[in-house]
Amino acid sequence: GQGCDLLRIHREGDTFRAESVYSNKNMTNHHGNVALIGDHVFGFSEGKGWICQAFATGEIVWADKSKLRAGSMTFADGRIYCYSEDNGTAVLIEANTSGWTESGRFVIPKSATSRKPSGRIWTPPVISGGRLFLRDQELLYCFDVKAKD
Repeated sequence: GQGCDLLRIHREGDTFRAESVYSNKNMTNHHGNVALIGDHVFGFSEGKGWICQAFATGEIVWADKSKLRAGSMTFADGRIYCYSEDNGTAVLIEANTSGWTESGRFVIPKSATSRKPSGRIWTPPVISGGRLFLRDQELLYCFDVKAKD
């Protein structure tokens, strides 16, 4: 990851001008998927771990390297679904600004045989129709994550 920039776009007649609001390395995104939830950006930042960043200022609200290694994520129904790149650990966290609040975790039942020992899982988790889809190379898992009535 190269860092993050926030630009303000100004329209002046038929032309547009970009103004830099901030540029920093607080979010050096590793996998290319982050989520803007309310006024905050959530994702994995190289060297800092999983972070919550204030969108307007670029400042880190919280960061945690101890709970889960690098990975991808997605956001659905007010929660963040994290998926580690190394062993297929899936973690559900709350999308809040007070810190990493974990609701549950599990490891996929079996790792891909086609993945090299040094290979990683880079496919982001997908939520559709109340189901969580996790992929590891040739394997695709589907878990029912719908709230029970």
